[in-house]
Amino acid sequence: MSLLHYCEVFLVGALSGFVGAVAGGGGLISVPFLIFLRLPPQITLATNKFGGLGMSAGALFKFIREKKVVWKYATGLALAGTLASFIGAKILLSTKDSPLNTLIGVLLLLSVPMMFMKRNFGMHAQITTRHKKTVGYLLYFCISIIASFFGGIGTLLIATVVFFLGLPMIEANATDLVAYTVMSISSVLIYAFNHIINFNFGIILMLGMMLGGYFGAHTAIKKGNAWVKIIFAVIIIASAVKILIS
Repeated sequence: MSLLHYCEVFLVGALSGFVGAVAGGGGLISVPFLIFLRLPPQITLATNKFGGLGMSAGALFKFIREKKVVWKYATGLALAGTLASFIGAKILLSTKDSPLNTLIGVLLLLSVPMMFMKRNFGMHAQITTRHKKTVGYLLYFCISIIASFFGGIGTLLIATVVFFLGLPMIEANATDLVAYTVMSISSVLIYAFNHIINFNFGIILMLGMMLGGYFGAHTAIKKGNAWVKIIFAVIIIASAVKILIS
């Protein structure tokens, strides 16, 4: 791989990490780019998940420092995500390329309804019931099965935390990111053991995502929930456009 290719991977990683730290869905940028580099779908998703550890590290450093993580929810979400990661990893390792591409398209389309949530969605902390929280944890577990190998549906995880646990957008993203990081580590270990990570691309992608993740978290905190919600909507629209033109 040439120096130019390394630079391109780094820049794409930085942009993807920035978007992921702000509103989730950074995989909408990095996954198509890795496919453009002609990596097979399985290796693309595993490599993107490896690179995403950089985004998690960079963003979490900022979020934890600014005390945006709600730890009473982070532990339960991390447990759900870890259990889901083993199921998701098995699916990725046993799924053929064609059905996998179809599944990715369907999941992207499912993010569209998030645009039509109520006006105060994610703006302020909301009181929620124990029953609603339980449903939220179960739904988070189900979505995490797919998120453990597919990059680009972070918006769904964040929306679940906002709606069912009642957290504002930034706190929801920060809290989800703790669970997402634990889940990603579990998945990456399985993918590495099965030799489906391209480390040549993955390490550079990780460095770019780390830088982008830090500045994405910094920008989100500085701009506030209203701005984050706009970016959240843009990511959803991008998801819809991608599935319509594919």
